[in-house]
Amino acid sequence: MSGTLPIITISRQSGSRGREAGKLLAKQLGIPYYDYEILDRSAKESGLAPELFERAESSAAAMLDRLEQGLPATDISINTELFEVQSKIIRSLAEQGPSVMIGRCADTVLQDFPNVVNIYIYASEARRIQNTMEKKGISEKMAARFIRSVDRGRSAYHNFFSQHSWGDMSAYDLCICTDSLTPEETAQAIAAFLSLRCK
Repeated sequence: MSGTLPIITISRQSGSRGREAGKLLAKQLGIPYYDYEILDRSAKESGLAPELFERAESSAAAMLDRLEQGLPATDISINTELFEVQSKIIRSLAEQGPSVMIGRCADTVLQDFPNVVNIYIYASEARRIQNTMEKKGISEKMAARFIRSVDRGRSAYHNFFSQHSWGDMSAYDLCICTDSLTPEETAQAIAAFLSLRCK
């Protein structure tokens, strides 16, 4: 691939296999891959419990529920603190050069950085349920409940801290449906897009 590789952020629907595609893409391009490492570094730097960062998205969904019901949202301050800690880590990693970053609102955190490409990976609900059933060994009903819960958390977390809505396709450089693609093919498709984008 000619040109300078970008920082690649990947937002994805639960069950779309976006995490797997991101990991394969990073390996293919020979650049770092950041996912749970962001949580680990955030916890170590802040001294806060790792579980707080792991539950940030579900906590955001609960906070949104309370706000919608006109109830006080006591988690706003801690959620904001967690976001600021994670943002600092994400920006620090981005300053080190090209990488693939999964979730964590990285597209918003890095919106003022040059050479960032934002990807959104999605799939039909039926495909995402099937993928989740196979991965977790759970029933169709449980898989459906799981992906809806995870996506609601991701959406609430992103929308609270971002100026654009999670999943708003106009806010991404590339949106890719994985219904008929393996993670390997998804990674290849993104790499092909990057080769055109980074000429």
